[in-house]
Amino acid sequence: MGEYWAARTGRWRRAIRDHEGPLLAERLYQVIRQDVDAGRLPAGALLPTSERVAGELAIALVDVQAAYARLLADALLEERVDGVLCIASQGREAIVGDATQIRFEAALLKAVREAAARGLSSTQATGVFNAAFLRLDVMERPEKAQE
Repeated sequence: MGEYWAARTGRWRRAIRDHEGPLLAERLYQVIRQDVDAGRLPAGALLPTSERVAGELAIALVDVQAAYARLLADALLEERVDGVLCIASQGREAIVGDATQIRFEAALLKAVREAAARGLSSTQATGVFNAAFLRLDVMERPEKAQE
């Protein structure tokens, strides 16, 4: 998931430069809000810690905390019992596995890069992934039959 957030915060860094506004906290708020509104951060998606975002964006921790606080106040974020922030459902039913989907996409991206580094074409890598999904489906069949 670290690679996913490194890519996401890299996009945030570029977007913050393109946004107008005197305060970095306001710019970060707008960038995250746009990601939520556009569905790039779906309901249930976990956000990185304020410390991580501040470090990766090279901005003050107080600016990230202010942006997160405003997103919480606007009910765009929710704080879980364990203190982790996630994208709020905003009256919509959260799709089960949204946060898992983000982690899965990050893992899949890593696997695709590894496949390319080993000389596999995208067609070959897709074939490997499809074979893995078929094996998984076969492994799950006995469980489905018992239900």
